[in-house]
Amino acid sequence: MRCLILDDDVMFSLELKKRIDNFLSKIFSNYTIDIINNKFDNYNDYSQCDLIFADIDLKKSNGIDVIKKLQMLESRATIIYVSSRQELVFTSLSTRPFYFVRKQKLDEDLNDVFKLLTNYYQKIAKIITFDFYGVKTSVFLKDIHYLVACGHDISIITNNGMYTYRSTLKDIIQFIDSNLIVRVQKGYAVSLMFVKEVDGMNIILQDNTKIPMGRKYSKEFLEKYREYLIL
Repeated sequence: MRCLILDDDVMFSLELKKRIDNFLSKIFSNYTIDIINNKFDNYNDYSQCDLIFADIDLKKSNGIDVIKKLQMLESRATIIYVSSRQELVFTSLSTRPFYFVRKQKLDEDLNDVFKLLTNYYQKIAKIITFDFYGVKTSVFLKDIHYLVACGHDISIITNNGMYTYRSTLKDIIQFIDSNLIVRVQKGYAVSLMFVKEVDGMNIILQDNTKIPMGRKYSKEFLEKYREYLIL
């Protein structure tokens, strides 16, 4: 878990870091929290972050514009704006933020967002342990891209490579037991977290893998995908 704070107020950033540290320590055993107080245009330096707390009024920069450019690099970071400009909440929606924290109500809003993040991470940080002929392999739910059936085997494509098990797609989806893994045709299931877009009857993943969607499964997939986008 890599967290980043983008704010030109050094003292506020340090205080915010303490609060985030206290929160993350209750969920993750391994995480980092970095602070950037200037040079906000070094996008490649933090395009791999998982969680970003961004101010909007930055020196010579606009936080919303910074996030837009970051998202053009296919960043999948969860975005939380922390700003005293609460009138910009609707403008910020174009970047699909997770939450908008008002600096005027910092304690109240951070308490709310930490509760929401706890529920969110308890879902995506789930660890699934597979047993294949006595060899146990653990995979984070958040690292799964998609599942594909090939004969009597199921391949699980993840951030760290591909794992193959003797199973059926139905059984392994039930074993994973998450609403984030959705069957899209007879031989495929995808993680909603890795869906980039839906193009007709094709699902485009973040790595541009194209998976055709079966008509039998399209309605359920689209409903779950819409629900996921709203969360």
